[in-house]
Amino acid sequence: MNTFFIVLFGLLQIADGIVTFFGLKFAEVDEVNPVLNYFADFIGLGFSITLLKLAGLAFIIFLFCDRRKMKSRWITTTLALSVTFYSWVVSNNVILVVGA
Repeated sequence: MNTFFIVLFGLLQIADGIVTFFGLKFAEVDEVNPVLNYFADFIGLGFSITLLKLAGLAFIIFLFCDRRKMKSRWITTTLALSVTFYSWVVSNNVILVVGA
């Protein structure tokens, strides 16, 4: 089950990066992430989104490689809640971009 949640969380990260890029580049929505705003000012929007998402994916890959050691139900619950929350974030971003 943990493998499913980890892979789904990685896919949600990628989807969030794509939706964020299109929303900021073409739909004129505002970004509320101060870290992304900071880096976008210095190195550009596309490159900063890519770097931040690659950092997140590196952590997800670490979790994926270490998934056999994750035996606790708390870890599974945390992964499930993270996927649920991030699904809401990505869905909300899609609604904002399509509605803009």
